Amino acid sequence: MNLKTIAAVSALFSLAIAAPAFASPDLYLVNFRHADDAKSQRLAGQLPDVVRMAEVRAEEVVIDTTTAAKWEKAAHDAFNKDIVPVFNKWVGLPGFVAVVDADSKNVIGCLSPAADATVMARELRKMASMASGRAFKTTASTGSVSTQCPDTFNIPPTR
Repeated sequence: MNLKTIAAVSALFSLAIAAPAFASPDLYLVNFRHADDAKSQRLAGQLPDVVRMAEVRAEEVVIDTTTAAKWEKAAHDAFNKDIVPVFNKWVGLPGFVAVVDADSKNVIGCLSPAADATVMARELRKMASMASGRAFKTTASTGSVSTQCPDTFNIPPTR
């Protein structure tokens, strides 16, 4: 084999080894948003920092109901991730993120922009621990925010 072939095979082998680490997230962050919603805008700015600080393997799934076309794309994305029940439960209610266990597809909790990014990251780390079956050490003196999800809400898109 020549040097180019060896380099190509080596690069492919390296990608094959690294791929599983990035291939499957532990969590789906189902971001229910609308362009005109102030909470959605705040979350859009905070969520990348929250995931980075939490150091979790998470994939964002955007459920954008700004237009009928975005609504339809969001429905397809939910279907492709096998989280249609989550989509159906809150589609049309913007301004929060449902944290979903990527394996079981169960909702673990929700994030709201009412908390700052540091607090959301701490809560996201706890939820990721629950998804993977690891215990998360906490103390009684540690303040906590609500990760309770909103009541079911589902409205059809406007045309």
